[in-house]
Amino acid sequence: MKKQIMHSFALLLAFILTACNNNDTGKKVISQQEENSSGAKSGEYDEIGSGANLVKFPEDLEKGIVFATYYRGDIHENIYVISREAIEAVQNGEELPSGTVITLVGYKDGELDQYLVMEKRTGWGSQYAPDERTGEWEFQAFTPDREVMEDGIGGPAIGRCYTCHANQERDQYMNSLDQMKEFDLEEISQSKISGSETPIAAIPAEDWKITVHMNDSKDGNQEASNLLDDEDKTKKIQEVLLNIYLQQYES
Repeated sequence: MKKQIMHSFALLLAFILTACNNNDTGKKVISQQEENSSGAKSGEYDEIGSGANLVKFPEDLEKGIVFATYYRGDIHENIYVISREAIEAVQNGEELPSGTVITLVGYKDGELDQYLVMEKRTGWGSQYAPDERTGEWEFQAFTPDREVMEDGIGGPAIGRCYTCHANQERDQYMNSLDQMKEFDLEEISQSKISGSETPIAAIPAEDWKITVHMNDSKDGNQEASNLLDDEDKTKKIQEVLLNIYLQQYES
């Protein structure tokens, strides 16, 4: 009889302890939720995108590496990364390092349309609510003149960049991580070597002679060397160099 009473008492005590423990756990969860909620309401967390001003236009963009290209109808996008080390880190299965800058250069109908820049720095993003932050990345949009964009996807709408990338936590908040993993860095090394043999772009415009073929009704086809001002000459040279580059890229 005593054994039965002791056994029943032990079961009752275990039940009471379990119930208390569950109650404490529930209180902790509710308390945490209330803390997060009250924190957001009281302004503990900043509005998403408020740190966009930290991102400056990458002045060394032209030295970057185009590791991904997209074509969608009349839209053409080149994705640059400034640091070769960033690609190496990703390909070695590591986190992108602090200081990584990735830039989307967007064209529409063949004309430069926008620059979208994302930059990672240690400690960035900590002012945002946990369910809104994109790791340590901040984002900014720039006009074709490289000024901060105040309308369109820029300005108050810059938060859309954060929302879009927040879904890519598995890929370090990048939409093009797979392309970076697959990018062949060896091609960059080879192109730099071959490019250094004929540095066409480094030749000053004044050293170029532009010859045009003119049709003269009296003398037939006549070759004449026209004198162009520096601005027109530079434009012609840029068109030629662009065509050369595109032919090499397509081949």
